[in-house]
Amino acid sequence: MRLFKLLKELRSYNKNADIKLVSKAYSYAKKVHKDKKRASGELFIQHPLNVAYILAQHKSDDASIAAALLHDVLEDSNTSLEDIKSLFGEEIANLVDGLTKLTTIKYEENREIEYIRKMLIYSARDIRIIIIKLADKLHNMRTIEYLEEYQVKRICQETLDIYAPLAHKLGMASVKDELEDLAFMNIYPEIYRKLKNKFKKSKTDKSSEAKRIKTIITKNLKEHGINALITGRTKTFYSIYKKMMLKKRTFEEIYDIIGLRIITDDEKECYEILGLIHNLWTPIPGEFDDYIAMPKPNMYQSLHTTVMAFNQPVEFQIRTYEMDKIAEEGIAAHWGYKGIKEDKKFDKRLVWLRQIINWETESSSIKEFMEFLKGDIFEDEIYIFTPKGDVINLPKESCPIDFAYAVHSNIGERCIGAVVNGRIVPLRYQLKTGDIVNILTSKKPSPRRDWLKIVKTAKAKNKIIHFIREHEKIPIANIRHLDAKKLIKDKNSLISINKNPIANYKLSKCCNPLPGDRIIAHLSKNKFSIHTEECEGYSSKKIFEASWIDNSMPIWIKIVAKDRVGLFADVLNTVAATGTNVDPAKSRAINNNFAEIEFGILAENLDHIKDLVSRVKRVKSVTKVSIEQK
Repeated sequence: MRLFKLLKELRSYNKNADIKLVSKAYSYAKKVHKDKKRASGELFIQHPLNVAYILAQHKSDDASIAAALLHDVLEDSNTSLEDIKSLFGEEIANLVDGLTKLTTIKYEENREIEYIRKMLIYSARDIRIIIIKLADKLHNMRTIEYLEEYQVKRICQETLDIYAPLAHKLGMASVKDELEDLAFMNIYPEIYRKLKNKFKKSKTDKSSEAKRIKTIITKNLKEHGINALITGRTKTFYSIYKKMMLKKRTFEEIYDIIGLRIITDDEKECYEILGLIHNLWTPIPGEFDDYIAMPKPNMYQSLHTTVMAFNQPVEFQIRTYEMDKIAEEGIAAHWGYKGIKEDKKFDKRLVWLRQIINWETESSSIKEFMEFLKGDIFEDEIYIFTPKGDVINLPKESCPIDFAYAVHSNIGERCIGAVVNGRIVPLRYQLKTGDIVNILTSKKPSPRRDWLKIVKTAKAKNKIIHFIREHEKIPIANIRHLDAKKLIKDKNSLISINKNPIANYKLSKCCNPLPGDRIIAHLSKNKFSIHTEECEGYSSKKIFEASWIDNSMPIWIKIVAKDRVGLFADVLNTVAATGTNVDPAKSRAINNNFAEIEFGILAENLDHIKDLVSRVKRVKSVTKVSIEQK
């Protein structure tokens, strides 16, 4: 690689490029690195030069390219950050500083999560740091065969887990595809070789069919006065492998290995071409996506459709030239020289980067942060609408509670129901792209522990956990604290007061507290009466802090329900479905309309009781469920 090749590429898309600045950065880096060589044996200056060229291919700004040339200077010499600032300006100095901090983070096998966390937090301060880092990673992956085998495996796995998904989020499709295939080739060389051979044969077999389809489309476009570029589109080897694993199919059962991409002048023609294709061949139901009307967060726009053409599925991607440019180059091509810093639309598409920074401050542990990153940020997404038409991005399989927390934590905490597309749905309903969701809320916050079993996003999960931890011990006016020695202890109790298990208590009938409710204890006649915090059926005097204990113990469950044929059987079947053994149960009529059912169980823990109570409450005609310790 020579400097003139980099400068030529830079001039090809930016006639106003600061050639003197880039040349100066190259000369300075070359002087600093001198005769230093890489593991491949080539001069070290070739690495920053290649990184800069990758950025130029993605039409990055002058500052990014200069910073790429200088990104190893601070580490390899006595040059200070102030030296860089005085020679190249504060903007480039800040980029070099961020990149140097990434380089100096020591990777340790047993501290991988912390390493990745720090890397992303440093990067997210300025999106260009991530872009330069990706170019740096790509060139290193291209020359990875010169490293030791143990290093290769670790670096390739890290590339698949972190760097390729980052490239995808930034819309840098060509970088993402090459990173994945390079990593895949080095981790699974034999599988890669077999897939490559099968692909070569498959491509030869399908080329005549693709030409036939292309000829038909070209003729139809010409008849309708549409000028368009039609190219082949092939899946990467890693994407083929992933689909084979996910769908549990053989290579021969993957039908969309080769497709066609149609590139035209404007959006209107995209939809016209879509109509022409659907008139020519039958579209496959459920295989159409409109990413023009609803772009992906990484700025990707295109129409996707799959049709049956000559007894086989054929996928088409239809987009404008500008959309194609964004799909290949991503965000890197839209920084700096296009005045993108003031582009509010562009800023919205980088909301996930701000989420990384915000969640880093909110998360209480590294594990929580990585759950958020791999689940909420890197996982496949769905696009959900608010009633006002705003789009909320969520991971697949998210429920209305995830949506509520994504809109605002306060809405999540007060969520009591959801209306999806004008129809009331249960909170465990799995949302789909295009759903319009309206959240029903209460005046008071009331997250429940059983929500943790159905939410998908790390944000919702951790907000619920945080709320429960905080509110199980909510301070109440006039609350008292007893000397632990005065409490009657019982290790098998359901209730603790001042963090001490007690035996002399009863669950109040006026508010019927159940596990999961926030509770207090009221002392009367040397016995504690347990109430919910919202209950008004106790004196404000002699109130003590109380909480539920996660214990295994026998308990007695009482159910009141409108009497009907089959009630007793339905209740017992519901309990039996959980795998819970029931002591001899009994049922009696309370009056002409209601019946009471009682039975004992051995509760495994607090969650077991909550689950059982929740299920029994859903039995038809049940109006009340209460518990007491046996």
